[in-house]
Amino acid sequence: MWTCLRMNAEAASRRLKQIQGVLQNGIRRADGNRNGTARLQIRLNSSNASDSKIITIGDVGIKIRNPKYPELVPSKYLPKDVPQAILRHLRWIMQKDLLGQDVFLIGPPGPFRRQVALMYLELTGREAEYVSLSRDTTESDLKQRREITGGSAFYIDQCAVRAALQGRVLVLEGIEKAERNVLPVLNNLLENREMQLDDGRFLVAADRYDKLLQEHTREELDSLNLVRVDKNFRVIALGLPIPRYQGNPLDPPLRSRFQARDVHPLPFKELLENLQENIQNLPSERVSQILSFASTMLTTESTSMGLPDFPLDNLKHIIKVMDNVNGISSYEVLHRLYPYSSMLGVDGKTAVEDTLNKFELVDPGLPVYNLTNVERSGEMAVVDFKQGVIFNKLTVPAGVVESGGENQFIKTVLFSG
Repeated sequence: MWTCLRMNAEAASRRLKQIQGVLQNGIRRADGNRNGTARLQIRLNSSNASDSKIITIGDVGIKIRNPKYPELVPSKYLPKDVPQAILRHLRWIMQKDLLGQDVFLIGPPGPFRRQVALMYLELTGREAEYVSLSRDTTESDLKQRREITGGSAFYIDQCAVRAALQGRVLVLEGIEKAERNVLPVLNNLLENREMQLDDGRFLVAADRYDKLLQEHTREELDSLNLVRVDKNFRVIALGLPIPRYQGNPLDPPLRSRFQARDVHPLPFKELLENLQENIQNLPSERVSQILSFASTMLTTESTSMGLPDFPLDNLKHIIKVMDNVNGISSYEVLHRLYPYSSMLGVDGKTAVEDTLNKFELVDPGLPVYNLTNVERSGEMAVVDFKQGVIFNKLTVPAGVVESGGENQFIKTVLFSG
């Protein structure tokens, strides 16, 4: 009896300590001044044991490996000043990577989820194998494809097999678009790191292969067509929430193999700071008005009315246009990015126009631009055009192919050559 009471007291003590630790961590995050838990930073440290480097985000660190094929490492995705929201995503992915778990980033349509995944691969110097899934993706596109070379047929490893053998990160985008009979081929690879290939080889998890290697020689394992899966092999899946968006939901057995995280756009304050970083001529008030309108179109009230999602990731492009083109109106660029008058009914148009009026983005009428001159110099061109009495001159990319004859322009309601 006394033994049972002592065991219960010890269990209660452990639970109280765990609750106390959770509460202390919450206080640190709220206070923001203890141990730097509120604001994350990326640090690059050198290991004393070897020449290897360790990248850390907050209190989580991972060793950076020298890539065998540097051209497969993503580049130019990681910004100079990484927002805190993205750092929290990267820290979470790093935690799962250290635990050897595969992750599933789920969020609204747009490139943000893919950019977060590629930022992590660039930060850690990991090689990537990328595949965009669709309804036409087959099992052979993920495992092996039979090709003819020199009059003979060979099995060529595809992205999933290459990533497993070389220790790369397999990025699967559009996982909700794949047919139900395609992704289960990856189920055993995700759970047990095993897969039967069409050429007779069998992929075996690294720890099980190493145990077999203690009892057998490598030649014996090669004769059995057993191949070792690299211990650094990971999978990052990107998908949309179903059933809000169209697509096929993941089967429960496959869904349980992933650690999922909801990846939404940046908060208003951080996104506003990013948009205002490179502007020179545009007033910050106009940027705030446009971002407020875009954020309102993504609220629960707007989506419940059936309004399409506003492409928040493309705001940086129209802000750049407004910063370089004199006299362009906010309504004009918003209408080009979100042409509600062409895709919504009467009720939808009324709702969008009421929101535009709320943020003083009223309709001044869509202007007509006239192109006056184009001067090409190498791969760049200087374009002169006017809007009424306002003249603008922009330098734009012209490509590498020389155009023959006169430039032909297609006249539309918004443009006349």
